[in-house]
Amino acid sequence: MAQGFCFPFDFERVPLCRTMESAEMFVGRGVKMLRTQYLAGLKDGRSFPTVSIVSDRAEPAIMGTLDDVARAHPFIAPCLYNEAKICPGCGKPCVWMLMACNSCGERLGDAPTKTENVFAAFMLGVSTAGRGFPYQISLRRSTEDVLIFDDMLSLTPCHFNAISAKYYIPNWTYLLRAPRQGLELLDLLEAEIWTAAAPFVNNLEFRKTMFRNDTSEQDIQNSAISYFNCPPSIFQMHVQWMLPPLMPYQHFMVESKKHFPQSRAFPMTYVRQVLALDIPYDVQPTTLVEDIVKFYNDRVNYEAHWRDFFQHCVQQTLNTQNWDPDDFDYVVHDGKAHKFQVVGGRVEVGAPVEQELRKIQVKDKAVLQNYGRPLVDGNSSGTYTPRPILPQVG
Repeated sequence: MAQGFCFPFDFERVPLCRTMESAEMFVGRGVKMLRTQYLAGLKDGRSFPTVSIVSDRAEPAIMGTLDDVARAHPFIAPCLYNEAKICPGCGKPCVWMLMACNSCGERLGDAPTKTENVFAAFMLGVSTAGRGFPYQISLRRSTEDVLIFDDMLSLTPCHFNAISAKYYIPNWTYLLRAPRQGLELLDLLEAEIWTAAAPFVNNLEFRKTMFRNDTSEQDIQNSAISYFNCPPSIFQMHVQWMLPPLMPYQHFMVESKKHFPQSRAFPMTYVRQVLALDIPYDVQPTTLVEDIVKFYNDRVNYEAHWRDFFQHCVQQTLNTQNWDPDDFDYVVHDGKAHKFQVVGGRVEVGAPVEQELRKIQVKDKAVLQNYGRPLVDGNSSGTYTPRPILPQVG
């Protein structure tokens, strides 16, 4: 079994926050609605500011698939695959410990399966996935040291993954083998992430649309969500980094305790403080992350860090979200789509309508995300890495 916990998480069994069931939140124009609800069904013709990926385009360095690379270079084959569960609803590879998909919420099967390490393909410049689609990147920044690109999950309109462009690092715990160097790598990744975010931060139309109030650049930087999943669904250490607000459905997922779960989400602040102790840990593929947490817990308390982090994730969307109810056809209440109207500055739920929520969520995400922008013939655009590494060790 891959490095990770010894028990699965069934997020569907975690109840909503007790105080949330009657609590209200503000959305666009200062309209109030319940935190147990979310806006859905963007009206036809509605559009939002987009921020294009890097303009340069590169060709693949390796024509073929990761299976081809594994056959030609068997010594790196273990780095090319993950253990994961494939969601039967949306097709997303999910980490083996999950019981429900963290994208669409569909129940997952019990048996882990081997999936391609997409990020290894990105680093090598592999042309094609085993299922036939191109392994192109929605690239935001590339240097000799880092690759930063949009996350297909797109929890927010600005949602990045950041990885080392040089090294295979299965997950953040491997940094504990050399804490000082690990901290230096995180310094580099975070600095480059902020550079990659500049086109969003400096886009006044984007800021005005996404943030309910005037927000300074420093406020935006402080609002960022930065963390690692461990175990990850893709076995290459990647910083999950996003600017609020979360998309309406995704914020509901967070309020419902279905994103950023305790014991899998590791805040950047926690990881940094553990590394700053400069106490190495001999991490091996069989090492349980819960044992690592216990080892450092009297010096850096994981639960306290996670609690502050989760509150930050919720609060930053509550502080910033600017979704205009006039842009949406429905409000989702008690798991059903309803017509609604705004009365006295509050969302008033109307009659339920027969709508498949998953299809609505997919359609809304396609409009709100910045993955693969600009569209080309209606499809996401992308590129291959301009700095592919060689399929070799060392």
